[in-house]
Amino acid sequence: MNTKILTAAFAASLMLAGCASSNKQWVKDGAPRSEAEQALAECKYQAEAATIGIGANTRSRTWGGAISDGIADGVVRGMDEVELTNSCMKAKGFAR
Repeated sequence: MNTKILTAAFAASLMLAGCASSNKQWVKDGAPRSEAEQALAECKYQAEAATIGIGANTRSRTWGGAISDGIADGVVRGMDEVELTNSCMKAKGFAR
């Protein structure tokens, strides 16, 4: 059963990675591209800092549990980082 969970978690993480990488660029009227790139770098940094502790205080009893917990924590962290980055960019006045 751990293999099925691990496989499902891995598949979910690949799907999320595909969804998270968007070709749409952030824009704001009158703002040069460099301003959008700087704002995005700041937002990504803040989102990463805000989610750094996800899964840090959990301990699994088995090797398989540790792997699946790590994958699940990574998926959750990735989803949170995308959401926080998007919110940050919108707060700075950018849109896609």
